[in-house]
Amino acid sequence: MDTRINHCSFPRIPVNCAGIELMTIWEVRALASYGVGGDGARHDSHVRIAKGGQNCVALRTIKGRGELRSAGQVMELGAGSLVLFDFRTLERHKTLGKFWDFWWFEFRPVEPVRLPMRTMIAAPLLAGETEQCRTVFESLRSENLADRCAANAGLQSLLHRWWAESGGQHEVAESRHAAAVRRLIDTMHRAPDRSWSLAEMAGLAGMSISSLRAAFQKATGASPANVRNNLRLAHAYERLRPGTHTVAEVAMDLGFCDPFHFSKAFKREFGFPPSKLSRMPESGN
Repeated sequence: MDTRINHCSFPRIPVNCAGIELMTIWEVRALASYGVGGDGARHDSHVRIAKGGQNCVALRTIKGRGELRSAGQVMELGAGSLVLFDFRTLERHKTLGKFWDFWWFEFRPVEPVRLPMRTMIAAPLLAGETEQCRTVFESLRSENLADRCAANAGLQSLLHRWWAESGGQHEVAESRHAAAVRRLIDTMHRAPDRSWSLAEMAGLAGMSISSLRAAFQKATGASPANVRNNLRLAHAYERLRPGTHTVAEVAMDLGFCDPFHFSKAFKREFGFPPSKLSRMPESGN
């Protein structure tokens, strides 16, 4: 046994709100022998949720010490430290010393993240932090859509509080291109029925298509087309959930070429076909 506690929370269906899509949360109380390779960690995430293992991770150390190896960089993490990194670049993380207690939040940013990647941020432990982390943990696996949205908002709140406790010196200034990406995503949220060609998106953002691709990748970790499709599928999920629209109607409304291609994209995103959604209970709604 290399942990005292190793609990995971994940949603049946991730929800896109509050600027992020929260995938998994791990509460880990690791012993001296604890060590996990990158491939093993990504596999553990992927078997729980289809899109797991390929997103951003916020790793918050509570007690003890740990070591993180990511993209060829080695960081020693102590109590009160926070580091954000790309899960795909993880090589290994392990305990240093006798124990390591930490929270692990995997999420997909929908909007640009204003904190630096692979930089250790020193943020003293907050009053009520453990309780807030556990509230986010429980909310994420709730069947209630509002609770899962609250989990996203709770992580955003924690990230902002940790940044404030660090003195704010690590904030990444929003570049002109990042600001354009954020405004474009906001516009796309408000008009999911539009086709949003790359040329149209680039024109609204005031940059070339190649610059748009680079700006989206840097700001969100995804291509413009992937962000557009994820937004459309999130809106499709919300329209289908009450059972008042057919799959064909939603596919046409959101600009998919036909219901077959829409159903294929929907299943790839959520793990089940859209026809099944109306038969899945959503408590509290």
